[in-house]
Amino acid sequence: MNDAREVTADRDEGAAAGRPANPALSDAELMRQELDTVIASPDFARAPIMKRLLSFLVGETASGRGDQLKAYSVAVDGLGRAPDYDARADSYPRVQVGRLRRMLDNHYRTNQPVNGLRLTIPSGRYRVALRPAEEPAGPDAAAPPALPQRPFQFGWHIALLLLLVGLAAALTLHFLPMRTTPPNAGRERPILEIGGTTMAQDSPLGKLVRVTLINGLGRSDMFDVRPLRRSAVNGATTAPAAAVATIPQARYRLGGDLIGGEHPRLFLRLLRVAPDRLIWSGDISLGDAGQLDGEALEQRLAPMIATIGRVNGLIATHELQENGGIEAAGYSCLLLYHRYRKERTTEELRHVQACVEKSLKRDPDNAQLQAAAAQLAIEKMVSSDTDPRDRSALLLTARRHAQIAGSIDPLDAWGNAARARVAVARNACAQAVGFAIRASELQPYDPALLADAGVYLLDCDDPRAESLIRRAITLDDDPEGRFYGPLLLLAIARDDQVMAREALTHMAPPVLGRHALFFLTSAVGYAMVGDVPRARAAWAQLEEGSGPVARDPRGFLERIGYAAKVRERAMIHLRNARLIAN
Repeated sequence: MNDAREVTADRDEGAAAGRPANPALSDAELMRQELDTVIASPDFARAPIMKRLLSFLVGETASGRGDQLKAYSVAVDGLGRAPDYDARADSYPRVQVGRLRRMLDNHYRTNQPVNGLRLTIPSGRYRVALRPAEEPAGPDAAAPPALPQRPFQFGWHIALLLLLVGLAAALTLHFLPMRTTPPNAGRERPILEIGGTTMAQDSPLGKLVRVTLINGLGRSDMFDVRPLRRSAVNGATTAPAAAVATIPQARYRLGGDLIGGEHPRLFLRLLRVAPDRLIWSGDISLGDAGQLDGEALEQRLAPMIATIGRVNGLIATHELQENGGIEAAGYSCLLLYHRYRKERTTEELRHVQACVEKSLKRDPDNAQLQAAAAQLAIEKMVSSDTDPRDRSALLLTARRHAQIAGSIDPLDAWGNAARARVAVARNACAQAVGFAIRASELQPYDPALLADAGVYLLDCDDPRAESLIRRAITLDDDPEGRFYGPLLLLAIARDDQVMAREALTHMAPPVLGRHALFFLTSAVGYAMVGDVPRARAAWAQLEEGSGPVARDPRGFLERIGYAAKVRERAMIHLRNARLIAN
């Protein structure tokens, strides 16, 4: 029996059990929709290998190739093993699929599937099937009979022990300061729940909106995502009380209202929960309902997804305000790192370097921290303050951190971006292009990452650089026009005056940091389009604030890692405007 017929039988069984699936969706669509919800859950978000394996198995099954899955293809294509993997001598895929079965069972103990049909992997098989979900135990479920207990006898030795414990506790409270926040505050990513109000309605568009938001926001590195439990919406019990007690509390909740019609609109509200406090609201027109498919909806929602989930977005900024950087470690250190990468202030660089180093000692298996360490090593390597004799060692350090990030989580976008930058520094453009494209595919909603990837492609003269940089500009809501800087570099590389004027029109001087690069590229851009007075004004600002860069602009651009074509064209335009000597 092929996969489609087996899945259809499962659907019929689910309907008989009183949980009919959405008849408007095919079996493959039901599987993929349920997959999006499962891999967005906190447990799978923290298990990238399991997320990759489940996505592979669902994709193969939904494409009708489930019964052709063998240990070799699961190991190589689903788990990333080398092509020379020997399935006869290694049980790795069977062990990992067994682990995946247990994770799915644990997931469905506290979460109901979207359409009443859960994902399961039959024993002895690698294909995925849809099965009707079992009703979770409610609060009235019969409890196991209690064992007879021995009557408690309160003796004098028990009283003495309690007295000593109480005295010790009183002394501890007296001499130790009270802790107002949990000991791990700021070290763990918060949880964002998605759903609530009319976003949870049963209309096809409502479900598509919800799945699109879960898929987009689930890619963020700033929080974990999970669908809102029905118990939080209407008071229904979806899990045993003991299981609910172990579920981590969400720190944020995204809800909203979907107004239907020929031109539907979506109103979103982002709340900080416990107690509930509105921190942002927004609305967007979804366009013509008759032309609204999954791709069109994704394009409409992408800017909102970026606003909430980017590394400098709403939740990251809010978390940074609550975890101000003192004693930063783990997650809060990553918040500081991304703020530093935006503002480039020398005052914060030393603090960020120290917290990344300290955090890696505590958690060396954190792919994002390893990627941050790689980027910081590259930045130190290209700094004018670094002894040229130390640069080879720093490149090796950056390469080591980037490789560790890739081995920990091959699907981490920032890890792939770090590997791309290291490859650019090594003049290994074939690798750099591959890693940059992969990073942009893994995280298409963060303009900072997309702009970085675009610059790496620009350094390797890849024509896809412009599309990534322009997507970064589209998703950005920063009034400084931060990502027009990379567009200006692209214009300089192509000697495109129209693109240069576009970039110069939208760029604004940074409030903090990045002044040297801004004024240098602005001087080059204005010289390129023939506006010599503005070129000289920008150059004067560069000389006043960054004299060493003005004295050696070529060396500065080379240390940053920009392509030879950009450097040479920049020097030509600066000489033509008589800003530097021949």
